Amino acid sequence: MSFAGILFALFYAVILTAIFSLVFRNTGPWGGFWIFFFLLFFVSLGAGQWAVPAGPVAWGYYWVPGLIAAIVFALLLAAVASPISPASRRFNNGKTTKNTTIEKIHEEETAATVAVIGIFFWVLMVILIIAAIAGVIFRQDNPLV
Repeated sequence: MSFAGILFALFYAVILTAIFSLVFRNTGPWGGFWIFFFLLFFVSLGAGQWAVPAGPVAWGYYWVPGLIAAIVFALLLAAVASPISPASRRFNNGKTTKNTTIEKIHEEETAATVAVIGIFFWVLMVILIIAAIAGVIFRQDNPLV
């Protein structure tokens, strides 16, 4: 992989993270700026390595596959994000009430959902990192192979 590929992936991740966090106020189901950034970086890097080289070339790197993958993945993350923040899911518009059975069940469901999403995040990160590293190692034009 050329250094240009890493720079393009970094550029896409920075620009798309800035757009989605500052303009749309949405960084996916995890809600973190850095999580969204790293996901987009590894998606773009992996797609740049594994996709069929197509489109315009800049500094010897086909930059379109990584850009398209980063945009599609950012849109998917924004689409699955809950439009209501966990803090605003309280009953009675923030008024304090005694914990009812319904509220306890809701809190348990929320905790279970957060745990499942956290597991999904780490599995996704491991797969993306492996895909990016394998793409760098096994690329056809790699002089080391």
